[in-house]
Amino acid sequence: MFIAALFTIAKTWNQPKCPLMIDCTRKIWHIYIMEYYAAIQIDEFVFFLGTWMNLVTIILNKLTQEEKIQHNVLSLTAEISRCCVNELQWGSLLHNFSETALMVNLMLHN
Repeated sequence: MFIAALFTIAKTWNQPKCPLMIDCTRKIWHIYIMEYYAAIQIDEFVFFLGTWMNLVTIILNKLTQEEKIQHNVLSLTAEISRCCVNELQWGSLLHNFSETALMVNLMLHN
């Protein structure tokens, strides 16, 4: 009975907990491994970031070039349409002028 009571007291008694040497070693190794993988990930991220920045520059240059081409095409289209409108206006003016001249000519000769 005494031994059973002793084991019961020993189980409930708050013993001072000193970390075992293995626990300390595992914790140190865990920290070391995490730092190692973090360094590898940072290196990979920096490499990826450099590649991404180059890719962004290439894409922006390509888009800028396409916008320049598109702007030139739109400018050319606007110029052609403006010229066509001007020619149509001149054509209608010339047509009206020729009709007026024909009527004046007919009135003079009649």
